[in-house]
Amino acid sequence: YCSREECLELGRRYHALITKTAVCGDQFVTTSLVNMYAKCGDIKSMVALVKQMPYLDIASCNCLLAGYAKNALFDQAFSFFLKLDGIDVRPNHYTYATMLAICGSLSAIDEGKQLHAQTMKLQYLSKTAVSNALLTMYIKCGMMEDAESVFEGLVQRNVISWTAIINGFKQHGDYEKALRLVCLMREDGIDPNEYTFTVALASCASLRNSHMGYMFHAQVIKRGMALGDFVGTAIVDMYSGLGEIWEAKKQLKEMGKSASSVSWNAQIAGFFRNQKTEEAIEAFSQMVRNDAACDEFTYSSILKACSLLPSLATCEQIHSRIVKSKFESNVHVGSSLIEAYNKCGSWEDAERVFSQLTAADVVSWNSMIKAYSQNGRARKAIILFEKMVVEGIRPTNSTFLAVLSACSHSGLVQDGQKVFESMVKEYGILPEEAHYSCMVDLLGRAGKLEIALIFISNLPIKPTAPIWRPLFAACRCHSDLKMAEFISKQILELDPDDATVYVTLSNMYAEAGLQADAEEQRKLMKMKEISKEPGCSWIEVYNKIYRFFSQNKSHSEMPKVYEKLKQLMQQIEDIGHTDNEKEDRVLYHSERLAVGFGLISLPAKKQIRVFKNLRVCIDCHSFMKHISKIIDKDIVLRDNYRFHHFHHGSCSCGDYW
Repeated sequence: YCSREECLELGRRYHALITKTAVCGDQFVTTSLVNMYAKCGDIKSMVALVKQMPYLDIASCNCLLAGYAKNALFDQAFSFFLKLDGIDVRPNHYTYATMLAICGSLSAIDEGKQLHAQTMKLQYLSKTAVSNALLTMYIKCGMMEDAESVFEGLVQRNVISWTAIINGFKQHGDYEKALRLVCLMREDGIDPNEYTFTVALASCASLRNSHMGYMFHAQVIKRGMALGDFVGTAIVDMYSGLGEIWEAKKQLKEMGKSASSVSWNAQIAGFFRNQKTEEAIEAFSQMVRNDAACDEFTYSSILKACSLLPSLATCEQIHSRIVKSKFESNVHVGSSLIEAYNKCGSWEDAERVFSQLTAADVVSWNSMIKAYSQNGRARKAIILFEKMVVEGIRPTNSTFLAVLSACSHSGLVQDGQKVFESMVKEYGILPEEAHYSCMVDLLGRAGKLEIALIFISNLPIKPTAPIWRPLFAACRCHSDLKMAEFISKQILELDPDDATVYVTLSNMYAEAGLQADAEEQRKLMKMKEISKEPGCSWIEVYNKIYRFFSQNKSHSEMPKVYEKLKQLMQQIEDIGHTDNEKEDRVLYHSERLAVGFGLISLPAKKQIRVFKNLRVCIDCHSFMKHISKIIDKDIVLRDNYRFHHFHHGSCSCGDYW
């Protein structure tokens, strides 16, 4: 009982009682005690007891090896196994099964093959425990051909061996073969168990095969397994993977109070994967109401949902619960929290979380550098990068991307070039497409268009559309129409449906007084049925998200919003500012509507946070700067490039975005 239930304290009491009654010298009793300490993870007591035994037999040796294996002390297990000959103990099939399992855990294929040869010589492969351990060892080592060969040669296949090979193909991405084997398993007269169905359901989700998914769901219902936590969670996960989130929600509801944290986590992660962020947050709230224990996976998943929304108020509420649950020092939760605060535009909160981490890993460092980068704190990003290196944390591709982005958005050309060169020279990291794109952006924003073009020409890879696009944007910023025409051709060859190219060229032609050329770009878009993604902005007011599109008139408060914007525009014009575009067009851009709604809805001292799916235009950027000074209110605007923190007439980007 103590071994099975891992009741260490009770086991120690029995040990004391056995010692008092002088039964401890019995080999069977002592071996049982060794097994108990092994199962309970008390390795020190296990080894001490073995040393006190007058002699060792194969049973006590197997208990010791199993204890080492269970507690991941693989080196000690191998060392003891090699000593068996010296103490005149002959390994049996249980010994080899344990050692093969250890080889699988270590991916020690050479040692595993030697054990395979020994089991063949000793004719132990007919033992189910050995053959299943050998099969699993090859699967864990990634050698599916050898695993399949072992499986085909099995004299007796049970549910464990079938499930092992099915799971092996699933783990290695051959989902179709995994599902075929499930069908063959049933033809072989072996009934799948809960774990088999879990693997099958996961394979259906990976293949997006809803037909087979429904079939397996029906089978587990017929067997009475559907409401069990193990299979029930797999059903939730499968429907989430298939995009049928309401079926997943229905399954979780049917599980009721029996649903564990794992089941709830699957539901939250499913909502997140399917971009249903508000539903994910509601599921998290329901999970808390059901008194299900939240773990690090729960918090990491829900914080990712907050990042997509994004909602600072929700993020703060979850942060409070994390602190109460004593997860604030967990590095995975901390990294997710930093990322969530960054996506909400609160780099100060992200900084506080980072400073409280007791053992930040590379993901945490990268998240904080990225937060500084996207919020216009380039110097802080570079300083943190240098500190990261000093503390012995090796930078990754993501690290360099964040630092290069910081340099690009702040005009730190020399710093950016130095960082880029160090990637290969100091760290042996080969730049990828995103790094090249960042370097082009760095040079282009600084007005070094010709140098950027030369940089692209000398790349070791063929330039892609993402590499050309930042230079095209720089041509727009620096009014270089000739180069813009050249680059537009390069982009459209790679991505003929890029609406931004047509719109940008049209605007540049119009600004140059070439109205016919501007109109031609619009005609081409219409002829090719290419449409620009509509601008959408959203704002959170009293824990509710409100979305706005350009020229939006559907909201009941729109008359008040328009009136407020007109008043502000008049005040801006009074100080001598005018929009470049027609006033009636830019006045109703989505970000202005969201800000206007925030001004009439939020308390006077409340900061306004607006999020937009596209890049903020020059006129709206200027508008935000002016009103932040006129009304003396901070405005945070995140576009698809970065965060803009407007304060008393200036922006954190330094008008460099």
